Amino acid sequence: MDLVALALASPRGRFFAANVAYKCSPDDIYFCRPITPKDVRDVVRAVDIQAVARLSELDLLDALSLATDFARYWQPPDDEDVLFADPEVVETLRPVIAAALDSPHARWWGESVDLDDQRLVVHPYSVDQWPESTEPYRPSEDHLELWRQRALEWESRFRSLRIDRPDHQVGGEWWSTPAGNTLSTSRSRDGLGALELLLEEDSSGCGEARVWPVHVLGTPRVYEIAQPTDWASLVDSYPFAVPESKWSDWFVTTGERHDWFIPDWVAVAEDYDAVHLSIYGYLTTPGLAIPLSHNSGATVLAGWDPDATWWLNNDVITVEDEPTLWSRDDEGWRKT
Repeated sequence: MDLVALALASPRGRFFAANVAYKCSPDDIYFCRPITPKDVRDVVRAVDIQAVARLSELDLLDALSLATDFARYWQPPDDEDVLFADPEVVETLRPVIAAALDSPHARWWGESVDLDDQRLVVHPYSVDQWPESTEPYRPSEDHLELWRQRALEWESRFRSLRIDRPDHQVGGEWWSTPAGNTLSTSRSRDGLGALELLLEEDSSGCGEARVWPVHVLGTPRVYEIAQPTDWASLVDSYPFAVPESKWSDWFVTTGERHDWFIPDWVAVAEDYDAVHLSIYGYLTTPGLAIPLSHNSGATVLAGWDPDATWWLNNDVITVEDEPTLWSRDDEGWRKT
């Protein structure tokens, strides 16, 4: 399956394509959006495809940002996700996303992690309190063991809850990343200190951030996720069963019941120092119930930002203590 088809088979890819179309619409509808499939089709069909080719890099990233903002893995699909999944809408979006992905500004979206350009984003603890350094955000030596211990505890807890209340939907940990004390970084782009400033799922909405340069040592072993089969292969190779803690959330968001799996990040770290999700990977993979080949069940990629790299081994990166301050206004993020 080609990239366009994969993106149109994915909720985030479809949402991105619609945002691109809306940006190129002759009507001012980017934030006053169509609410029926017919209205969506009419708007998209009226788009001049040449206008897509004229979009700037920031325009395309802004369209992706809105798709990222509306990613939800703990509730039913957003109303617009439902609209954009309509088969006739999908077909009208095909030339739009093909043109967007053909833009010279999107050519790096399939690239592997940029080892020479990684940034850590830190938001203030509160409105007026910044961390004094990156120390609170640096992973402990046993950060993955702690992740595994907590994941097992959650499985036990949710198993008990389901036995006690079998008909009750109980939300759990909906993400499939090694979240917690594990470090995540992204690259910078011209005029943007780090992609995470603009492309962050479940963001705090904070209008200030400090961005630290991250120095990568040597040649780390990085697993790349560029499409759903890459994620499935990682999970199949290092399976960690989470049928209880994902039971409710991933059923609600995918509409499917499975024995769910995520990667065993402790095991992954034995063979890889980091795992990177390219923007192509983001447009094609999150939010889908992806079947596994070697385990009886499925998996969902959830809670992973576009271009984010999760660093499993601490000894391949260092974080410098000279950050830049960024703030957001109505015009976007600005270095201050």
